[in-house]
Amino acid sequence: MKSIKFLLPVAALALSGIAAAGSSDVNSVVVRYGDLNLNSQAGVKSLHKRIRNAAESVCSELHTRVLGLRDDYDQCVNEAVRDGVAQVANTNLTNFHESKGKRVVLASN
Repeated sequence: MKSIKFLLPVAALALSGIAAAGSSDVNSVVVRYGDLNLNSQAGVKSLHKRIRNAAESVCSELHTRVLGLRDDYDQCVNEAVRDGVAQVANTNLTNFHESKGKRVVLASN
């Protein structure tokens, strides 16, 4: 099986002021999904969960209960998931992500 990886960068760290100004260091996590069938709902759902878990891990430095900072964490996770989904470039995963995990019924002739 082909194992593909991608990195989830954390641009929100620099925006939040936590990262040093001008720093080129970007936190990232490798997500492997060669074991998943992205033609199945279960495979797509599993990969989306892996991407979300990786994003939460990468953004963990921003995790707090302080409401203003919680927004930075949420933004970081959302952007990392969006970027991870885009890097996979799989239509099924993109549709799943854009529908926020709800099943999408496609009609065809």
